[in-house]
Amino acid sequence: MRLQNVARIASAVLTVSSLWISQAEAKQAPTNKAEFCAMTAQDYKDLLMKSENHLAFVNEGGIGNQGVCWWHSMFTRNATYLAIYRPELPRPTRSEARQIIEDISANRGVVDIPGFKNLEEFSAAHRSQIQTALDAGQIVDGGIMFGWIRGVTGNHFVSAKKLEKMMNDLYSEVRSGRVAYQMLQIEGIMAHAWLVVDMERNGDGYILKVLDSNDRDVYKVYYRRGMEQLVDYNSVPYTSRNAVDYQGYKNAKSYYCKRNMNAKDIREQNSNR
Repeated sequence: MRLQNVARIASAVLTVSSLWISQAEAKQAPTNKAEFCAMTAQDYKDLLMKSENHLAFVNEGGIGNQGVCWWHSMFTRNATYLAIYRPELPRPTRSEARQIIEDISANRGVVDIPGFKNLEEFSAAHRSQIQTALDAGQIVDGGIMFGWIRGVTGNHFVSAKKLEKMMNDLYSEVRSGRVAYQMLQIEGIMAHAWLVVDMERNGDGYILKVLDSNDRDVYKVYYRRGMEQLVDYNSVPYTSRNAVDYQGYKNAKSYYCKRNMNAKDIREQNSNR
């Protein structure tokens, strides 16, 4: 869902959400194999706390120009776990950049991104190609593969007891070290998506630290026991894709760090089968 389409709820979001910036301890994106293989669960979270490790543009495009929030968030998380930046090398050609983008989108394996030092720089230079990939993902996953059904099967409000359990489960997931991808069910058939980078307990509830494709910075979302929906987007959040995507990240890191195989090597291996 595009930012332009949420003016009705923007004031509510700003009321309960404040900008959250962590600069002091955040790591830089890895620039070599040693740095990449040494990355910890906390390091990935630290990367996502800084806007230089986000896409350089917010959610836009898609079918009917309604945005591609699901794929924007997925691409951002994939790049965080798969990319090594090589700023000292020549920048990729347009064709090479297209292959890098495809490998990231497919969660295929570790990718080298030459000529850039972070995702913001790379995506600013290749914005149109990344947007094309996000649009294509919406058509394939959201249309042909009926992925859009995931966005219309939940409720936009639930019992306080159920939402409390969902938030407790989310807290356990995020505190285990994962960045959670969530679908936000909004009234009707609309659904948004965001990444929950971290969470902390707060009295009788939680503070979620969220990277939303409609914003360039991480901000806070508040949950209190007794709520039946989040005030942000008047929605209920459903965690999605974590198991399958994290298995992909684990495999990619293992292939690269133990067998020295990156996305290109994996593609070539698969093509020879």
